[in-house]
Amino acid sequence: MEAGSAAGRRDFDHLREHSIGLPGVLFQSITHMAPAAAVAYSIYISVPHAGAALPLSVGLALAACLLAANSIGQLAKELPSAGGLYTYAARTLGPYAGWMVGWLFLLFEPLVAPFLFLECGWAMHEVMSSEVGWNYSGQWWIWVLATAAIVFLLTYRDIRISARAGVILGVFEIGVFAALAIWILISHAGDLSLQPFNPNNAPEGAFTGVGKGMVFAILAFIGFEAAAPLGEEAKHPRSTIPRAVVYSCLGIGLFYVLLSYAWVFGEGGVGTFAAKAGGSGDPWREMAKVFWGAGWVLVFAAIINSIIANSNAGFNAATRVFYAMARNGVAPKALARTHPVFKTPHIAILANLGIAVTLSFIMGWRWGPLNGFIMLATAATVVVIIVYMLVMLGSIRFYLTEERAQFNPWLHLVFPLAGIVLFAFPLYYQYFPLPPAPYRYAAWFALGWIAAGLLIGLVMMRVRPEALRAAGRIYVEDEVTGADVPDAPPVAAI
Repeated sequence: MEAGSAAGRRDFDHLREHSIGLPGVLFQSITHMAPAAAVAYSIYISVPHAGAALPLSVGLALAACLLAANSIGQLAKELPSAGGLYTYAARTLGPYAGWMVGWLFLLFEPLVAPFLFLECGWAMHEVMSSEVGWNYSGQWWIWVLATAAIVFLLTYRDIRISARAGVILGVFEIGVFAALAIWILISHAGDLSLQPFNPNNAPEGAFTGVGKGMVFAILAFIGFEAAAPLGEEAKHPRSTIPRAVVYSCLGIGLFYVLLSYAWVFGEGGVGTFAAKAGGSGDPWREMAKVFWGAGWVLVFAAIINSIIANSNAGFNAATRVFYAMARNGVAPKALARTHPVFKTPHIAILANLGIAVTLSFIMGWRWGPLNGFIMLATAATVVVIIVYMLVMLGSIRFYLTEERAQFNPWLHLVFPLAGIVLFAFPLYYQYFPLPPAPYRYAAWFALGWIAAGLLIGLVMMRVRPEALRAAGRIYVEDEVTGADVPDAPPVAAI
């Protein structure tokens, strides 16, 4: 192992190392993307911008994210760590860049749970009000607490419980939504065309509309990298993590394109899509009523299932990075403690739970659950784009220097550069023009968070440089016992 490795050290609390296989790790990424909820709500935010060109915006977001997934997978082969992208940046671009990725991670990953809790609160309120007749406007906070309790129970105990739950929940939501999409397409077989991929169908213009549509389509992809922080708990992480990152991005990305394409025709086609989809607070539930009748209940159950599964995966990812940063000395030491029986970072889980519930209540009380969800999603999207761009830059540098012998011009230069360029467009459209209030507050807050991280990092470089340098360490090696046989041979390129 490289210099600076700490493999085999026992002077810190360890996670349950090498305990989950490819299915569990793969669905950590898949459920973090929340396929059903992402289509129903995250991609829904793109509709006013992309209109009937929504499948094109989603396809471009897939291309950008797949290029980022390639870089993350290439680094995961060499740097298995609970720090995930934080460790990758520190090792490839230096301690200061590692700090910045960790700092940005502290904004976007902990925001995943509160915006999902608010999403659940809003969705449940809509259904209880319209279908059951319970019109209490403040009921969203009850659903926030209920979701938080379920996620806590799934994540506080053994990671294997959380991973199994992720597989079951993920299969259910994907199956239900894919079935509905295929049903819609069969019902409109004679109307299908490639017009949804024509940028001129975007109401805000071919470039602006499609570009802004990409912003929230990228939000739907956030999470394909969530397998990376399981680098110490996965079996054979040098092959398992890269596969999980790339396969989840590609598979769920194609799923998104399929559903967005079916959505256009489910709302009547290119000419009526923007008005009909944008005029409904819950379009997929409404479409399910049209095509499946009482089967809308199954679709709504898949959405709530998706929110819970995403929150479960988000907790796993966030708390492992909290744990890694604390282990390295750049976060409170208590966050690096693991439960003596469950081997989960239980203090980090409790801290993340407190952050999520508090933020949910503040945002929901001040702006309402729907606006609160969109604001948190806006801030998270800005910083996650920057993180992806930094990691792709780090992949280029890593394979041009330290791993020069393995350098592949396509995997390690052309793809990362193309990804950086593609991500620049939605980042630009996040600020030009600025979104209306209150969403613009979130965009400005994201810039403030970045500026604060730059300043704090400079101070850390002077007062605690050893803590920043520790981010590049790899603490756990692959399994070395003779009984361990890899599930699949390591991949040379993904």
